[in-house]
Amino acid sequence: MKANATTGSALPLSAHTLPTLRGCAIFAGLSVEEDREWLARCHSRTLSAGESLVDFEDMSKDVFIVQTGEIRAVLRFSVGKEAILGSFKRGDILGEQSAIDDMARSASLMAVSDATVTVIPCIVFLDILRQRSDVALALLQLLSKRIRAMNDRLSELSFLDTKHRLYNTLLRLSRVRNDGGRERIISPPLVHAELAEHIGASRETVSREMSRLAREQLVERTSRAIVLKNPIELSRRISRALEG
Repeated sequence: MKANATTGSALPLSAHTLPTLRGCAIFAGLSVEEDREWLARCHSRTLSAGESLVDFEDMSKDVFIVQTGEIRAVLRFSVGKEAILGSFKRGDILGEQSAIDDMARSASLMAVSDATVTVIPCIVFLDILRQRSDVALALLQLLSKRIRAMNDRLSELSFLDTKHRLYNTLLRLSRVRNDGGRERIISPPLVHAELAEHIGASRETVSREMSRLAREQLVERTSRAIVLKNPIELSRRISRALEG
């Protein structure tokens, strides 16, 4: 694979995580041969946990597909102050906004864990969009979905206080437990500082509220997960806050 000027030669992926564009939803319609041809014009980059992929206001225009690990989009306001805009895992696309509007990066991208991404040069990405209307349509649908999610976050910040934003974030980040019960889990568990970044609050505020939820037996923290013991009650509290 092509060497990367920042990180050196890209490390090979294991056999079960071979790079692919088709693993990303917007490229799902590509044939195996088309996937191979477009990949030949791309390259891979590996990152260690905590390493930056791109910085805020960077003028690069590459687009990225996550192949392994997790990448996070953040806005840094000052030292130690940042807001998490989203997290991206295998099959997710990111960085496409700068390729489309030819403007500087609107957020920093950082590896949460060791990660590998496929780097699609801007010119290659635009070639695909010009040649494949189905990919362009799928991208529009994805961008529309992200705008809706952003509107939801804006509403949350506008109409909910800190503790109810926390409840909403816990519900949004969780998934149904696989035991058929009503509980939901966030696994691996987020530390309080990360939850604070999601809701625009201090770590101390989140710690106090999480302790209160634990005393009320609504939330339980284990070494492997944050368990929402009664997600229905958290939803009720959010609804009451919005009504009142």
